[in-house]
Amino acid sequence: MRVVVSRLAPRRLLLAVAPVFLAGPALGGSMDPAPERLQREYTSDELTAAGYEDLIGQDSPCLVVAASAPTYAGRANGLPCRADGAAFSALAGEYGYAIAPTLLHGAHTYGQRSFDLRFESSIATINSSQSYWKLGTEGPPDPATHAASVRNKEPAPVLALYGVRAHKGLPFGFETGAFFGWLGQTSLFVPGVSVRWAPKEGFREDLPGLLPDLSVGVQFRTITGTTKLQAYTTSIDVELSKRIVVANALEFTPYLGGQRLIVATRSGSLDLTPNVDANDQCGFAGYDESRNHAKICSNGVGKNSDFANAHTYGTNVTYRTRVVTGAQVKREHFIGAAELAFDVAEPGGENPSLVGGRQLTFALSAGATY
Repeated sequence: MRVVVSRLAPRRLLLAVAPVFLAGPALGGSMDPAPERLQREYTSDELTAAGYEDLIGQDSPCLVVAASAPTYAGRANGLPCRADGAAFSALAGEYGYAIAPTLLHGAHTYGQRSFDLRFESSIATINSSQSYWKLGTEGPPDPATHAASVRNKEPAPVLALYGVRAHKGLPFGFETGAFFGWLGQTSLFVPGVSVRWAPKEGFREDLPGLLPDLSVGVQFRTITGTTKLQAYTTSIDVELSKRIVVANALEFTPYLGGQRLIVATRSGSLDLTPNVDANDQCGFAGYDESRNHAKICSNGVGKNSDFANAHTYGTNVTYRTRVVTGAQVKREHFIGAAELAFDVAEPGGENPSLVGGRQLTFALSAGATY
């Protein structure tokens, strides 16, 4: 069967490729972040020193104490849950990598009147065997009881991002863009913006025409849909490419680029004991203005320990450098691209908080240009 792309109207083409790039699992799923589960366990010596030697060998002893506060109310020392900052930084950093902007275009632009709309799909590897992915993501519900899981036994080995992006040409070789996507198997959405400059734009003859096209740009993407984890990924891009015209009909453009990724992550307020209501436990009865707005607990002293089990992770910034190689194809109004991006070095070399190995991203796009 012979397919002639040029006979497809741009609108029909977009409708044809949309299901390929936007198909995926339903919204929400096992890879939603659950950073409240990332906690540092107490050692036997620490439990003994705190007066809780009877909890040695128990899973998550701080959760046991929180759930049975009256039982442990007479003990001099509390046993608050301890957030694991290193695990959170590693988990959030890999989410930030998964949403990192792609290139999926040559270094040149198509002029100030140009506009293109594409569907995009990318797959980023993650270090799913690490404990922070098993503890820090929701996991599937119990098939029998439909109760929420307490651990993701088999995290997905990749995170898939599905989205749509648009570019608009501007004068003097500039181009601006926008992106909106959804991170598969989660309830997370990913908006983004970009701007780039192709200084060689318009020079297609003599010596300048023989040189590769060059562009530099900045892109930004973030995560929405949860307060538990916030990631902001900025990419500083440099790209070289060379257009090759085949039979005066097909434009083939291989490209090579480098990206400097800056990933900033933090969390909202997390309840480290989500199954315990601190207000109910203490019998919350208002605030004592004479004691600096302290909470009043009607259930008595010793039954308010769960208020210590709230935590917020501050901003952590990590840096990654990756190489991007790919190719773009254009024929009349159809335009598409494929690329592979990968870390240049082990992430932990520059970022001690990242304990996982290198990641890579494979991406595709297809759409129409005018």
